[in-house]
Amino acid sequence: MLLKEKRTTFSGSYVELGSGSGMHLLRLAQANPELLCIGLEIRFKRAFKTGEKAERLGLDNLIVFRTDAKQISTLFEPGSVSAFFVNYPDPWDKRKWLKNRLLNADLLKTMHTCLGPHGFLRYKTDHQEYFASTCELFLPDLWETRKHTANLLESPWAESNIPTEFEQLFKSQGKPLCMVEVVKRGR
Repeated sequence: MLLKEKRTTFSGSYVELGSGSGMHLLRLAQANPELLCIGLEIRFKRAFKTGEKAERLGLDNLIVFRTDAKQISTLFEPGSVSAFFVNYPDPWDKRKWLKNRLLNADLLKTMHTCLGPHGFLRYKTDHQEYFASTCELFLPDLWETRKHTANLLESPWAESNIPTEFEQLFKSQGKPLCMVEVVKRGR
């Protein structure tokens, strides 16, 4: 499906950073036809396959860009995004690799700027240390925590959760899955 064939009016936009094979993004688009669902994926094959799946499903509210998720400041105007989703990013868990983590103070500030009023960020991971260190970056004057759990599958949000392929794998391995949702404070 060509971009020009897509609708041009939506009530908001959801952006998934690192949309992978698209399982979460496709379900998000199906559940929210009034919203434009945008996937940012650095790997060509994954981005292309997600686009193919969206076309087969007849989704006219989904776009995938092959780009580095860290480039959001060049892709989105301030206040233009309704929500960001970050699902199971690489934890880069060795000390010398920590600088490579997707979620850091700078990117969170950029996301805050891109979010509109009442916009939110939802982050899920199986890596407890990464989860804890990221939660410490949500400055109380910028973010309000709306949901927080270190065991997503047994939380009040388990039933409404849209899983990813990684999430299904980690669930089958019995790993605890962590989730936090923070809402933008201020304008």
